[in-house]
Amino acid sequence: MGKQVIFCNCLGKIIEPTRLVEIEKLLLTSGIKFSKLTDLCGICATRKDEANRIFSIQEETLVIACYPRAIKLLLNHSGVNLKTNQLSVINFRGLSNDEIKNQVHSFLSGESIITSFSEIECDKEWPAWYPVIDYSRCTSCGQCADFCLFGVYDKSDGVVKVLNPKECKNNCPACARICPQTAIVFPRYELGGAIAGSDSIDEMAEQQRQLQDVDSILGSDIYKALELRKTKRQSIISNEAMNKALEEREKAMQEKQEI
Repeated sequence: MGKQVIFCNCLGKIIEPTRLVEIEKLLLTSGIKFSKLTDLCGICATRKDEANRIFSIQEETLVIACYPRAIKLLLNHSGVNLKTNQLSVINFRGLSNDEIKNQVHSFLSGESIITSFSEIECDKEWPAWYPVIDYSRCTSCGQCADFCLFGVYDKSDGVVKVLNPKECKNNCPACARICPQTAIVFPRYELGGAIAGSDSIDEMAEQQRQLQDVDSILGSDIYKALELRKTKRQSIISNEAMNKALEEREKAMQEKQEI
């Protein structure tokens, strides 16, 4: 079984651009085989076939990106048949470049060095801000789906899914803040911690934070607040459908006049 190194050139703001350049140079000068992803979050959302091609091959894989938990949730979101014993993650949020270099060389110990580089791009126009769900923690209560005004989530057959990631509003982690199980992760979340996918979770501290966030975001009557948001979401969806219908009608009338 061979080995491959994957480097996420994160387009978020969780790591300084100069550090990303330094890590890429480090990999290039090491003379190793590696693939650079312009952004793993974007690829996992919009190029799922490509994500499966990269990560489902029979090679031991080292990913240089952010929290291991966040990376595994992103790959699960893409439908990657993940073999956890074949995947290792270096978290560049918390390691120096020298530490990253040492871990890469340790991973490749005993391997023949093959100089090779490839780059895989994603849609750079979309900020790729969206949630992924940790189903080991999720109880499918549906609070996130009821709260979200923009139809990001689908709740059916007792399962909550992230159905429309592109509808998520950039830099809004509110649904994760009110999740009673800390099951929603935004890999791009700059402040780190459980919401960003940290592997270490202080359960007591998260419960206290969640209670405070629920109170500040939803108020004392949670159920009433969620019901109001559901009504508002339905209104937004209805308005969007009406606007789309009017646009299509206008387009049809213009085409008719041109005939």
